[in-house]
Amino acid sequence: MQTTTPQLLLQLRAPLERYQEVRASFETAREEADRLDAEIQRQRKAAESAENEAQQARQEGAQLLREPGTSAKAIQQLKAKERAAYTLAEDYRSVSAELEAAYKEAAAKAGVAKDEERSCYAEVLSSYADVLMAQASNVLEPLYRAIRMQERAYAAQTGRGLADWEYRNDDARSAALAVMYGHIKRGLDTFTFDMDGDVVLQAALRPAGLDRFQELSPAAQHRNLVLQQLAAQQQ
Repeated sequence: MQTTTPQLLLQLRAPLERYQEVRASFETAREEADRLDAEIQRQRKAAESAENEAQQARQEGAQLLREPGTSAKAIQQLKAKERAAYTLAEDYRSVSAELEAAYKEAAAKAGVAKDEERSCYAEVLSSYADVLMAQASNVLEPLYRAIRMQERAYAAQTGRGLADWEYRNDDARSAALAVMYGHIKRGLDTFTFDMDGDVVLQAALRPAGLDRFQELSPAAQHRNLVLQQLAAQQQ
């Protein structure tokens, strides 16, 4: 009996809902890490811009010093502008360093979520495979009939319950199963699983950005946290 799409989704409701929750958790962690990374890049660009401004002020001051009649006030203004720009650049880099620490923490959370996502996705596939295998077992009677007849044919050829020719070292049933396995393998080699049209797999679409984070188990995350705390205590 063919399992319908609504029945499939009902049978797989628990693992699918669990996966969707875990996927959402990863997406939240990914978005936070991306937000912090974007802010880090913004702070770095601002620091570079401030440093460029400071260097430009220094160069202008050096040029004025070489020009006769330059007022001391103009030089002082450029020096003040240079100091302010360098101070601003340092502030930007300080903020960037704080954000980098926050980003590492966010990336670690994304790594833990990635580990959980992979585990839950594997559970969806395993549960789906179990359902499909059970479904297939309900339509195997013609297959059993063919194997039984092949078994009888092989047994009749030798009169001793054994196969002949290429299966001469096997009993008739093992030889019949080998023949059917060959048919199944050839069919499987040419079979294409329509991933895009599969309602279960579409309900468990994997999130983007998995490859951008290192997978991290909860145990590994705890170990890293302990090591960080020990390192902080030694400073």
